[in-house]
Amino acid sequence: MSALFCRPGWLLLAASTAQAAPPLHIGVAESDAAPIVVLNAQRQLESSLSKDLGLALAQALGSNARFSVLSRNRIEPALEQSMVDVVCNANPAWFGNAARLGWTQDFYPQIERVVTLTSHLRSVHGSQDLTAQRVGVIRGYHYPALVRLWQNNSATRVDHPQLDSGLKALQMGMIDAVVSSELELAAWVKRNPQAGQQLRMQPWVVSMMQTRCAVAPASRYSVAQLNQAITLLEKQGKTKRILQSYRWKTG
Repeated sequence: MSALFCRPGWLLLAASTAQAAPPLHIGVAESDAAPIVVLNAQRQLESSLSKDLGLALAQALGSNARFSVLSRNRIEPALEQSMVDVVCNANPAWFGNAARLGWTQDFYPQIERVVTLTSHLRSVHGSQDLTAQRVGVIRGYHYPALVRLWQNNSATRVDHPQLDSGLKALQMGMIDAVVSSELELAAWVKRNPQAGQQLRMQPWVVSMMQTRCAVAPASRYSVAQLNQAITLLEKQGKTKRILQSYRWKTG
């Protein structure tokens, strides 16, 4: 009889131990544009790609997610001092202290595309199709695939402080094309559906860079554990489904 009564207690203890897994503390950069990061008036993270992927990653680890919104210049110190466990939407090429951090396997790609008005007569299949065009880009950003065009004065680089001003200039006929991340373009079209009907996503992929999660030195979850979780999300198709929900839907 005693054995029968002990077994439920053992199961409860095991369940309690599993639930005691520490939360995955995720840092997000407030400078990341929608849909990667969306903040409310209180600077709290709302439904966004970072939140959806963070929740899924924590679930795959058998944990819960905790999010901290950080300014861009606080991201690297917060990681190095292990104030957060991870920062995703990251890549070693973007971090000055990359060698002092851990890095997971690829998580999801950031893809840059060209967008024009639907009335634009030229299809853009490569940089040569932007010859003699005024190309709107984000001020301070580097575009290796387009540098030669600008150096040869074959096309004109037109800097804008943000995507919104670039797309407004496009609609006013002040520029001929805009280059931006596919996800950010999709988020803008979602917020501006009527104006979005005038835009055409061109076939050329300007660049594609894989994002990873940067891992703090004293993270409560190791790179190996995080890689296992990322692999699980891929096998389950969760990463693909989350990304698809934020992509530009045409037709």
